[in-house]
Amino acid sequence: MTEPVAIILLSILAGAVALDTTAAFQMMFSQPLVAGTCAGLILGHPETGLLIGTALQLVWVAALPVGGALFPDTGPAAVVGVGIAVLLISRGTAGGWAVSSGLFVALGVAAAGSIVTMRLRRQNVRLAEKALSSVEKGDLGGVRRAILQALGFRFMSAAVLSAVVLVVTVPLLARAFHGVVLSEFPALLWAAPIAAGTILLIARGRFERVLLGVGVLVGVLMVAVT
Repeated sequence: MTEPVAIILLSILAGAVALDTTAAFQMMFSQPLVAGTCAGLILGHPETGLLIGTALQLVWVAALPVGGALFPDTGPAAVVGVGIAVLLISRGTAGGWAVSSGLFVALGVAAAGSIVTMRLRRQNVRLAEKALSSVEKGDLGGVRRAILQALGFRFMSAAVLSAVVLVVTVPLLARAFHGVVLSEFPALLWAAPIAAGTILLIARGRFERVLLGVGVLVGVLMVAVT
């Protein structure tokens, strides 16, 4: 499978996963474990998809898309993370760096997705007002059009964001890692953002966050000097 085809398929999957989160379906394949595994299967690397999906599932186990809560866009992020890892491996990047990079970028995509979700909610309010106005005029089809537009916006936002991140990030990371031997730098340092994301999710009080942050810092320093 060529890289452009892989990016197109991953973008479509990301859009479908985004719909499953809250807009439609809700069959739970938007969970990082499932979404990541599906992305790995599409790319012919199910083990990489399962690995990254499992790691992200643990990070975001408490991030539930309930009600009006602001939540990270975990499903599309898992798809992008797996895509980055597999595409980097196909370009010759060492597996440790590829997987760590996929995990790192997935956190950023999830955060960006939450911002997009906020904007889509505002757009949905306008669509609902437009649908109500259509109903008041006797045009019941306005409700159907509003729903389809909302679903379309949700799908396209996740698909386009995923495609842009993959197209931009993969070549940049591949160039950065070109000629780098895995042992030259401790790849586990890239796990620090994953640990930081976990801290923000599982730590409720300031004291607990400080303790966990110190633990992560000590762990990173120990890896750096070994």
